[in-house]
Amino acid sequence: MKTQNHRRQFIKSMAKGLAGTVLGSSLLPLFANAQSSAGYKALVCINLQGGNDAFNCFVPMGTSAYNSYAAIRQELAISREQLLPLNSGQQPYGLHNHLLETQSLFNRGKLAVLANTGNLREPISKQAYFDKTALPPAQLFSHHDQTLYAHTLNQGTLSSGWAGRVAELLAQSNINQQLAMNVSLSGDNYLQRGINRLPYTVRSSGVSMIDQLSEADPTAFSASRARLYRQFLSSTRPNLLQNYYADVQMDAWGMAQYVTDILDSQPMPSLPIFAAANTNSFVQSLAMIVRLIAAQDAFEVKRQVFYVNLGGFDTHRDQLTLHSPLLMQLDQGLGLFYQALEALGLENNVTAFTMSEFGRTLTRNGDGTDHGWGSHHFILGGAVKGGQIYGQLPTLELDSDDDVGRGRIIPTTSFEQYVASLCRWFGVAKDDLNHLLPNLRNFNHPDLGFLG
Repeated sequence: MKTQNHRRQFIKSMAKGLAGTVLGSSLLPLFANAQSSAGYKALVCINLQGGNDAFNCFVPMGTSAYNSYAAIRQELAISREQLLPLNSGQQPYGLHNHLLETQSLFNRGKLAVLANTGNLREPISKQAYFDKTALPPAQLFSHHDQTLYAHTLNQGTLSSGWAGRVAELLAQSNINQQLAMNVSLSGDNYLQRGINRLPYTVRSSGVSMIDQLSEADPTAFSASRARLYRQFLSSTRPNLLQNYYADVQMDAWGMAQYVTDILDSQPMPSLPIFAAANTNSFVQSLAMIVRLIAAQDAFEVKRQVFYVNLGGFDTHRDQLTLHSPLLMQLDQGLGLFYQALEALGLENNVTAFTMSEFGRTLTRNGDGTDHGWGSHHFILGGAVKGGQIYGQLPTLELDSDDDVGRGRIIPTTSFEQYVASLCRWFGVAKDDLNHLLPNLRNFNHPDLGFLG
């Protein structure tokens, strides 16, 4: 038990000691820190919870294709005159009229579209789907099951998510092991769970500290309370679970102080994303990610995976009213986030990407849409070969070879391929991909080519 107490004190002293070393070492200004970070890479997962209606985000503009889309969508169709055209040199497509920043980023070559992506165990045709000669993921149109599948990509087990496995595979990439490679701005999630390593969660407003245990002023009553609580946690107990709980509490306490001290040490740059954070909770989360990325030299990390959730996309009703504000939040966030990365000189080091458990039906159910399958996604970053549409565009016609009913479109690109492409850029060796993503071997093209 003496060893256990020493270990707890060591963890605490390391957290405070390392923070003290960093804070006392004449930290360079935030901009200089960021620009000096050769070899740093971060992935930012933007989860569009509920099943984003990508068929109203990314719309064909060719006469025949648009007329087919409009005939199916009826009152839900975005008018052709409102669509924001994309300069891809490929098939004529446009974006929803509230995706102005997204259009600009695409046309500047900083953002790409990945077409018709979704959960697949193996490639599947319409005939194979109905003949049951190829297996789709179980419970195909269930929010919970499809979120679980997209976030774990490990044949349905709950033991780990794909980002959790990446963190364990690349753990030694980070010099300092204090801060987890996976950082969530949206609480617990399947994607970042590891077997031996757990993500670190931080609020969009910062690290949650217990004011009643503040040690900022050694003479304050909260400091004396903190000393008592520390003694309580360090007490010798015969029960292993009690000791484990005490260790977790001590570790969390030390880590919260460590992260807070480093963030507080960083000068706050005058960037529009921080001003906008007060009016948009999604932007506030992205602003905190910017702060954490900018402090990566102080944290001594070279690889990070961030997760942020933007909810509300389950638009079974009143879709025209509900969907537009969500896209405005997403669009503002993408524009401000990339602008901040450019100001920090880190646009080539960070890749943001969208995910959603499924798309939505082409058909309407009145004034909304129902759970679909394939969907389109955005990939943003300086390393992205932007201004292009990747993957195979579906035929937007009912009863086509792509439609398994009510405009539920079969994906032609799997999340495994999507994630494998991100992971290769992130530093995962080609030989490790099949272990990381067990179903990847079922697909012919594990690297989709959208990242340099």
